[in-house]
Amino acid sequence: MKKGEAEAAMPHLLDKWVEHAKEPWPPDGLYHYSFGTFWTWLQNNHHPYTQFRAVPNARYVMEMWFDRMTKQAWRN
Repeated sequence: MKKGEAEAAMPHLLDKWVEHAKEPWPPDGLYHYSFGTFWTWLQNNHHPYTQFRAVPNARYVMEMWFDRMTKQAWRN
């Protein structure tokens, strides 16, 4: 898996996760998504997307994407 492929797949993966988790979408400002829960779901269901090369690592980079897409970048 290349980093660009994983980044391009993020919107689709997030939609699938939200549907699977039955969480409200988009975030309403009162609810904050858990990246840890998303990461665990991703490892269990779409493992190849967690295996790209990145500095410092794929989890960190994917968390930045996750926060940006869920409008939680203020946490960084």
